[in-house]
Amino acid sequence: MIRTLAGIWVATALVVSARAAETNWVQLFNGKDLSNWDKWLGTKGGGYSDSQRKEAPLGLNNDPLGVFTVVEKDGAPAIRVSGEVFGAITTKEGFGNCHIRVEYKWGEKKWPPREQPKHYRDTGILYWCIGKHGAGSGAWMRSVECNIMERGVGQWWAVAGTYVDVEGRKVVLERELLVPYRGESAGETCILWEPGGPQFTTGEGITSPLDPEKAGAWNVCEVIAWGNVGIHLLNGEVVLVVTNPRFREGAREFALTRGKMQLQSEGAEVFFRKAEVRGIDEVPAQFLKHIPKSASGSKGFTQLFGRDAGDGWAQCGPGEFKLENGIATATGGMGLWWFTNRTFTNFVLRGEFVQEEAIADSGVFVRFPNPGNDPWLAVKRGHEFEIGDPNPEKPTWRTGSMYPFKASTKANTRDLGAWNSFEMVCVGHDYLVRINDEVVTTWTDTKERSTSGHIGLQNYNDNKTVRFRNLRIKDLPPGAQP
Repeated sequence: MIRTLAGIWVATALVVSARAAETNWVQLFNGKDLSNWDKWLGTKGGGYSDSQRKEAPLGLNNDPLGVFTVVEKDGAPAIRVSGEVFGAITTKEGFGNCHIRVEYKWGEKKWPPREQPKHYRDTGILYWCIGKHGAGSGAWMRSVECNIMERGVGQWWAVAGTYVDVEGRKVVLERELLVPYRGESAGETCILWEPGGPQFTTGEGITSPLDPEKAGAWNVCEVIAWGNVGIHLLNGEVVLVVTNPRFREGAREFALTRGKMQLQSEGAEVFFRKAEVRGIDEVPAQFLKHIPKSASGSKGFTQLFGRDAGDGWAQCGPGEFKLENGIATATGGMGLWWFTNRTFTNFVLRGEFVQEEAIADSGVFVRFPNPGNDPWLAVKRGHEFEIGDPNPEKPTWRTGSMYPFKASTKANTRDLGAWNSFEMVCVGHDYLVRINDEVVTTWTDTKERSTSGHIGLQNYNDNKTVRFRNLRIKDLPPGAQP
């Protein structure tokens, strides 16, 4: 950490940001018409499989049946979705990190192929939509889904080949009597979301053990989409969390982190009274506890420490690091010990640190250019995860902060002399920090410094000792282009 006047600016900026968050909702429905949406409709005899789609799709902005209209409902304007043809209305603009909120109420009508009593009324919010209209089931764009279905609001279903990571277990729905969503066919399987459970990658459907929907009333469905996390809420309650949405094209994997938003037509009449979105630069603090732990194990990770301090590493500026028995110890400073072998773009960086004395100072730097012999280059052009004081004068000096821009919610460190695990997830301009398996910081760099560069550790001239071990890194896929 380098203590400068920048902390004063950050404190002011945080107050301004908090005020702006209360007022910066963008209304996606103007209350009059659908002029700020595009319409896409599949075939009149549409369904989920190619055999069910008998005709060519109705296509873009061609709605002869009035599937999407503006009506008055309960004394106020609303978007009516008849559900007669599978499709969606799509925002003309795309979004990155955002908070989406819609109010919906079910109608009465159901349509083939979902007209039978066993079929729940169904629609949904599709977010971070990219690519072609109709890529998924002939009706929707490739996207992340927050399903809006009776007994299953918040569900995730793969759209055009997407997949995610989730905590949970695979179940046969008819055997899980306490799961609200009962399935629509004998023997139907699904992933049941169980926070804290085993984490795995899936392209199967994911359902929730919770159902706070209000029957016959208006309900509020929300999505907090930030970085690689999707948090789904119904009437203020978190009902599902997915991470790392992505897809493959050929041999390459791409992350979904931004795109348009769609509201579905899927065989049931539904009304939307409000649809709004606002940009966010962090996950609100009250939801941090819902972000799951990263998958355990070493698969995909590469150890960064070599046999000695000069094996792939170089000292920049005064002081030094000594590497003995896999433990790197910092002395003197202020300097920077940096990994010279390559640069990194999107990645997960894990390691452990120990502070031998109170507020022993150090830091982990990422995404800075070759510093030559100037450690300040990492400060000015990279980003630092702070290691220092758990209870500092200024919040942005706290251990776990992205210094000096974003304060951690807490340090979450163990007693002096005990090793602490840490993890940084760096995707695009988004940064997430975990200490001892708990998320303490999420932050979006709105100034958009470099998203690629070197990794380094700081040595600080405070006559106190910080040590590091087990530093390892895993590359993450690039973000897809909308």
